[in-house]
Amino acid sequence: MSVDGRDPTGSPTLRGLLASVLAAVRSRPPAELALVALPLPTLLVAVSLLPGVEAWRFSLATEGVFESRWALWTAFASSFVHADPVHLADNVVNYWLLVAVAYPLSLVAGWRRRLLGSVAVYLAVVPLVSAWATVVALGGMTDAPTAGFSDVNSALLGYLVAVWVAALAAESDRVRSEAPAGVDPRWSVVAVLASLALAYLAPSGAGYFPPLPAVGSLFAVGAVLAAAGLYVAAGRPRVAGLDLPPERELLYVTGASVAAAGVIGSLVLVPFGSNVFAHLAGYVVGFAVPFVGVLADGEADRGGG
Repeated sequence: MSVDGRDPTGSPTLRGLLASVLAAVRSRPPAELALVALPLPTLLVAVSLLPGVEAWRFSLATEGVFESRWALWTAFASSFVHADPVHLADNVVNYWLLVAVAYPLSLVAGWRRRLLGSVAVYLAVVPLVSAWATVVALGGMTDAPTAGFSDVNSALLGYLVAVWVAALAAESDRVRSEAPAGVDPRWSVVAVLASLALAYLAPSGAGYFPPLPAVGSLFAVGAVLAAAGLYVAAGRPRVAGLDLPPERELLYVTGASVAAAGVIGSLVLVPFGSNVFAHLAGYVVGFAVPFVGVLADGEADRGGG
């Protein structure tokens, strides 16, 4: 083993990977790391300790999000309320897992401010959108209450898909003069449309969300058309010439694994009792917010050229 933590073939070792993670953490201001990791989990725990917070859950007997001030309040506040400590812990762990890969990818992509801005939008908008989507889908079928931070976590999942491709695009921009590599960040829309097709075509664990082949097929066609359009406009993604260090490759493998597991766990193999429609709403909003920025970046580049 060499002193940099790799074996003679250049493959990363556990020691080298841990060293690179520690170096990356130390390179960022502690306040910035704390801002990403601590305030939201702290808020969720604090809310769970408030007396009578169970009343803040959103009732599906409500006819609409704007039916009354109380309905509007519970539509928003229910995303920060949890059924029990296990439910709370699950959402906090999922949040940490998502930001653990989304944050470093955001730094690679140059999206630090976009990450913070997107999270602010998610906190303000996603609870209301997910409550509205749930009422539209399930209203009148049950008077069960709904609650939990999984809709906002699903928004972070949508952000992760967008930033994963954007980070690869940033890597390709740095080496484009030296190698025939190239990735257009708009390719992320193909992945999202394909994942939505999977969600509507595959049987889920939630009986109220059966497969809908017609809807799934529309998303599948959309993914194919988007891929064809991007192939004509920007060419296929080319990553062979990026020559990334092993630790950076691990970041992309980990990010892709977290994204795939998140899509399967929140949209496909969903445990009974989970609110798939809230997950779907959060996922779509979570992707749309940064993707608007991707499109705006593209327009700015063309205008500047």
